[in-house]
Amino acid sequence: MNRSVRSEVLHSTTLHVAPGTLAVARSFTHPTRGPVDCPAHHLLTARARQAGLVADSPSLPDTDLRDTLPEAPTTVFAVSYEKPDGGNHGLALAVNSHDPATIAFARREIESWQGVLRTRRVLYVIAPTTGGAVDGTRAPGSPVPSQTSDSPHGSWQPCGCPTVVPCPAPGNARRALRRFLDRGDEVVVVGGPVAGAGTWPVQALGESAVLVRTPQEAECLTVTDPDRLAFVVAPGAAASQVAEILRVLRRRCPRLRGQHPQEWCYTMDDLHTVVASSLAQSDALLITGRASAPAVRAAIAQAVSAGVRVRDVTELAKLRPGDIDGATITLLDATSDGRGRREVGQALHGLGPASHVHREVRSSFHPPHDADRRTPRDEPLATAARHDRR
Repeated sequence: MNRSVRSEVLHSTTLHVAPGTLAVARSFTHPTRGPVDCPAHHLLTARARQAGLVADSPSLPDTDLRDTLPEAPTTVFAVSYEKPDGGNHGLALAVNSHDPATIAFARREIESWQGVLRTRRVLYVIAPTTGGAVDGTRAPGSPVPSQTSDSPHGSWQPCGCPTVVPCPAPGNARRALRRFLDRGDEVVVVGGPVAGAGTWPVQALGESAVLVRTPQEAECLTVTDPDRLAFVVAPGAAASQVAEILRVLRRRCPRLRGQHPQEWCYTMDDLHTVVASSLAQSDALLITGRASAPAVRAAIAQAVSAGVRVRDVTELAKLRPGDIDGATITLLDATSDGRGRREVGQALHGLGPASHVHREVRSSFHPPHDADRRTPRDEPLATAARHDRR
């Protein structure tokens, strides 16, 4: 792809652009390459408007664009490249030839984006599909609730799911805690909710319940009667984290009893799994929209821990060339309607040949009699990943 990139300053005698105005081409006709599509025109238009310029996005007419008309009234800064499957993509900004300030802006924009044109992969991280049941139980085969997008009311359950989603995990945990305490058990709450989610009150019943967040805390836990120890899973804890803690507790207390795995919430575990697998291959994590959802905050924490740079793109105009300077980009959408994913995806599609891959990890529950009807995606209490090329 890099060998086919051409950056040129062209001129037109028939195309007219007013001073202080930037024409961001949706498409243009190159003097020798012919038609050139510009999928990233929305990005350049948004950035121009943010800089205070009047900008529109026309399809430049089939005019006399040449590189030998320095006195022409319109100057066009263009960069183009050949697509692997045929045809051409590129960028083009047309300005008035007697408007030095706008000329300088257009030149900088083309040069900066030309520096990051390359073949790249875009990994779209998709949270599980919204599911659950109003009566506090989850039907067999239904996925755990989605909580990537911002809740319309801006509030979150302790498990990390938005309050508008009927996730039964917090209620299950409260009932299990009450049941074990009524039996006279010594109860530990294992794991911890994600940052930004609500705090699950382990002392809500006015009883003593110890919170064990790590395997190290489990090793140091003082147990009065090992035969009377029980556990409850903190809503929002990742199942992988819980498993490590329980491995220690079961070794120390072989008769440990606890909350049934059917009552756990796997939302955060699914998110951790898909984000970790994507970040292991990525140069950057882009967050589109507001990063207030607990799932998004958890993904950011994972990226920081993995040494992957993070950029919160609250709006398309905020996207910078350095944000996409890499061979693989993970994109996590935090807009409620998917607008961020579509806008940034389209921009990346016009900044070099891109492979758009949707990644999803979903855990769901299935009784044994459904085994013959399951697909590979629907393993009980396990994670199945789907990779769809868009």
